[in-house]
Amino acid sequence: MLYIFKKIIYYNNMDNNFKSIKYKWIYTPVNKNMLEETAARHNMPKPVAELMLKKGISSPEEIEDFFNGSLKSLRNPFELSDMEKAAERIAKAVMDHESICIYGDYDVDGVTATALMYIFLMQCGANVSYYIPNRLEEGYGLNKDAIREIAARKTNLIITVDCGISAAEEVLEASMQGMDIIITDHHQPSKELPVAAYAIINPMREDDTYPNKTLAGVGVAFKTVMAVRFVLKKYDYFKKEVPNIRNLLDIVTLGTIADVMPLVDENRIFVRHGLELMSGDNVRIGIDELKKTVESLSAAKKMKTSNIGFQLAPRINAMGRMASSDKSLKLLVTQNRNEARQLALELDNENKYRQMIERDILQQTYDLIEKNRYAENMAGLVVASDNWHPGVIGIVASRVVDKYFKPTVILTEDNGVYKGSARSIPGFHLYDGLNSLSDILLSFGGHKYAAGVKLEKKNLEEFRERFNEVVKSTLKEDDFIPEINIDAEIDSKDITNEIMQWLEKLEPYGQGNKEPVFYMKNVLKYQMESFVGKDFNHLKCFFEKNGLIFDAIGFNMKEYKQLMSENEQFDILFSLVHNTWKNTKTIQLNLKDIKKAE
Repeated sequence: MLYIFKKIIYYNNMDNNFKSIKYKWIYTPVNKNMLEETAARHNMPKPVAELMLKKGISSPEEIEDFFNGSLKSLRNPFELSDMEKAAERIAKAVMDHESICIYGDYDVDGVTATALMYIFLMQCGANVSYYIPNRLEEGYGLNKDAIREIAARKTNLIITVDCGISAAEEVLEASMQGMDIIITDHHQPSKELPVAAYAIINPMREDDTYPNKTLAGVGVAFKTVMAVRFVLKKYDYFKKEVPNIRNLLDIVTLGTIADVMPLVDENRIFVRHGLELMSGDNVRIGIDELKKTVESLSAAKKMKTSNIGFQLAPRINAMGRMASSDKSLKLLVTQNRNEARQLALELDNENKYRQMIERDILQQTYDLIEKNRYAENMAGLVVASDNWHPGVIGIVASRVVDKYFKPTVILTEDNGVYKGSARSIPGFHLYDGLNSLSDILLSFGGHKYAAGVKLEKKNLEEFRERFNEVVKSTLKEDDFIPEINIDAEIDSKDITNEIMQWLEKLEPYGQGNKEPVFYMKNVLKYQMESFVGKDFNHLKCFFEKNGLIFDAIGFNMKEYKQLMSENEQFDILFSLVHNTWKNTKTIQLNLKDIKKAE
């Protein structure tokens, strides 16, 4: 074991007779006096106080805002650069009944941003249409053919959502076609912004001082809607009912979670209120029907972020991955229950088809990695095929990163070139790494953890070698071992119903506000462990400490069998969950990792 000042790191110990520890355990203690003071001041358990301190939250105002943040806590949208100019132009188009086209993207963030903007402008009585490119035929973002088609509709104003920040030539084309174009986006801009745009709203602009840099594309669209509504109210446009944009937060929640944006700051407020909408009696028709396609959600009283990320979002995303996103968008905007039901079933079937294709390509990818010994010899993985479906390779790249914990690029042939998706690990900034290889790439874009690339087929081997070298020169050997950050050490006496109530207040969980991981040392095995489930992959056991007995479950932890059978005392990492069995609710430890007690 290696000790570092204020940080304890448990490294993999492959000299032992078991291969149980897959992670570095990283724990940074907080100041004990501050911990005691915070716990006493807010009458909260010490482990919860430790969580708050590690989030940099300690004052009564900060605690109140975190646990009970209201919509009034949202920032003024006009703090975003160009927002006033954009809102005035959109308001003018609404009031003058100009033709407006919303140009979106085919992923969940893009579809939800398009739906949100479309619904709001329709509620305002605008003359509005939308355009989402076909993933397979047109690719991501603006394209000149689409611009010309939109111009042929006699469109006066294009509003992009979740795209456009790097489309300088296409924006110029729109201007030359006589249309104003307003860009709303959240992706990393190129060095030069599209100068022909009427306005550019993107918190990632270098000259933008907006504090929240974590907005999804749908989040930027919502801020734009906030501003447009304000301007229209200023001009006394709404003679009757002012659109209630709070009712759009379910859509904001879908896109924010699906795009894996940090659930902090305004995103946390969006998602908390959005989940309430999805859990209530007045849930949007399309979302309600989509929930019914998932057996576990059909009767669920409370929606969680995991329900969105793993059940609803993949179904909305499936259409865009395999073909056109039109049906996904229609599901969100329809007011017809029968139409929503039919669309939901189609999305569910498409998702099943997508899963089948994905499983096949994933297995082929694993086979290529093992056959060519890429995992053994390469710091960064590049795997290519001429016949993989482009709609699922992003998911495949994520699965490969999960398995091998290395930056990964998955490529497939498309019209004579390789196009692909890249995913990364915490230590490697993907966008920066690809930027250093831009001389052999036809195009690329994205951010730290995810990106898209395009290159000529003849450059595949050079790209593979240079990508490997960039990753290798950037990361240390230690960076290739995944980490588990321990949020708090917990004593057996602290595992009570009280702490469970506090943990519920910490929700919604997600990127940037992950479910807390607790550390408890020197627990004893109370009885013989067992392995349960269809393939007997899940560890079921009971631990005892200080006379208290805890029910524990470890999903997909079959590899811990030898460790458990040969030892009696352990250090464990876990989250705390409620388990309901035969109408009885108990506290259960959801195991993350186990090691022999020091």
